[in-house]
Amino acid sequence: MTTSIFDPYFLIITMGTLFGIVGMQTNNIIILGDDQFLALKEDELVKANLMVKLKEKLSLTILLLFNGCILFLNKDSIALR
Repeated sequence: MTTSIFDPYFLIITMGTLFGIVGMQTNNIIILGDDQFLALKEDELVKANLMVKLKEKLSLTILLLFNGCILFLNKDSIALR
């Protein structure tokens, strides 16, 4: 993973077809990634024996709470309120 030059807690991975972006906050992590990246992340968490909150997936019918805001999906965009 590569660290952003603007934010050390914003990580980007691009290896072959693997793609993922991870934004870390004090008590929240938001991830944008393809299925291959998410499977790799799950495998690494299991190997490290780390306990994490259950994964929530944003959809048209499921809103997410992130960093004190509501993240929701519109037809063509993602919005934060």
